[in-house]
Amino acid sequence: MKTPATERTPTAKAGWLVVLLMAGWLVFLFVPWPTKPKPESAPRVPVPPSKLVQAGLRDYTDWEALPEIFAIWADRAEWRDGRTEFAYWHPVMKTYSYYFEVVRVKGGFHFKEIAEPRRVGYEWDESLGADCPIRFYRQAATVRGTFVPPGEPPIPIPANEPQVKVEIAAPESKSLEPEPPKPPEPALH
Repeated sequence: MKTPATERTPTAKAGWLVVLLMAGWLVFLFVPWPTKPKPESAPRVPVPPSKLVQAGLRDYTDWEALPEIFAIWADRAEWRDGRTEFAYWHPVMKTYSYYFEVVRVKGGFHFKEIAEPRRVGYEWDESLGADCPIRFYRQAATVRGTFVPPGEPPIPIPANEPQVKVEIAAPESKSLEPEPPKPPEPALH
């Protein structure tokens, strides 16, 4: 028995059918189709910049209080042409490892993060105390107590005077050596 020709599908026709299906699939993947625009739920309101960004800094949690703390200590800074430099405490490293340059602007200060300053004749001012989170960068003579106006050479610091020995009368102190043991008391019978 032979099957009629209409019931047989030649292999070539099946191959063409697979090729057409693959081509249709590729067209579906790579041809852009129009899409409906998504309705916006609410108009977007621009977020105002943070106080750190307004002051010229990046948003960084360690610096949240920096503008306020600097404003407290700003009168102790040595300003040169409306600028000063200072170091800020790093709470994790436990050192002064953030360095900034500050410029006076109308209504406040503008901060700029910088590398650690290293200039001849300048040093870090330690006079604000151990609890202060700021160290100002000043001329060496200024740190020791003599003000030098900007642009003038530092005042030479005189050599130390000879030390004078001062006698202090103090009561005699007991020796730190242990006392000798006492002889045992005689036993009573």
